[in-house]
Amino acid sequence: MCLTTQALYLFLSMMPADRLDLTEGRVILRADTRPAHWVYNGEKWCTMAPQIDANYRLKPAA
Repeated sequence: MCLTTQALYLFLSMMPADRLDLTEGRVILRADTRPAHWVYNGEKWCTMAPQIDANYRLKPAA
């Protein structure tokens, strides 16, 4: 999932500041279940969080 810089910062503006770690090329949102890492690829900010979450939820029980 990728967002423009403007869309990402609009989304992040709705999050509590104490849950965000911001660096030049990475944003980490510490969600309740696990952190979501947003990485800048030169054009957009992308995360694998939706895929990671789906894999976690759909993994067969051990």
